[in-house]
Amino acid sequence: MKKIILFLLLVAVSPCFSIEGLYVGVQGGQVQLLGTTKDFHDNAIGFGVDIGIRTQSYLDVTFQSQMSSHTGYTNLAKTVKGTDLKIYSQTLGANVHFGNSDFDFTLGGGPGAYIINAVNSNTYFGLHLAGGADVVVSDQIRLGLQGRYHFLFKQELKDDYWTIMARIGYQFEVE
Repeated sequence: MKKIILFLLLVAVSPCFSIEGLYVGVQGGQVQLLGTTKDFHDNAIGFGVDIGIRTQSYLDVTFQSQMSSHTGYTNLAKTVKGTDLKIYSQTLGANVHFGNSDFDFTLGGGPGAYIINAVNSNTYFGLHLAGGADVVVSDQIRLGLQGRYHFLFKQELKDDYWTIMARIGYQFEVE
């Protein structure tokens, strides 16, 4: 695991000497719970923001912050209301771009900090893997979808989750 994190940091930091653009975007979509968390909470709509630095035409480093609020229940039948769950994820990802002048496809991943707030607030670390497709509306505007799988490093439970979010962003060119 340490080798993966070291590799991602190396990929993210080495080309940072030349910055081609800055990216700002928003996103919104489905947050699908897995594991035991799914047994006592509903899936929800989440939203977030993206801030990125494009270091090459094919590589960027993006900070993504997402938030979702899930209805909680006290039983498996989900008939008695319980404590709601809020998930705040702060992730940093290295993304590789490929495609043509009309479509921009991305694959990426990186580390994340996840704040899970129900009865108590707990912070977990993990990794995320991402894949996305954007329509290139103009040289600056991107509109598309991104799917991400979040692996949380939790010893007691296996409560990973995934997101599929629509996104729109603006890329500022840096000369």
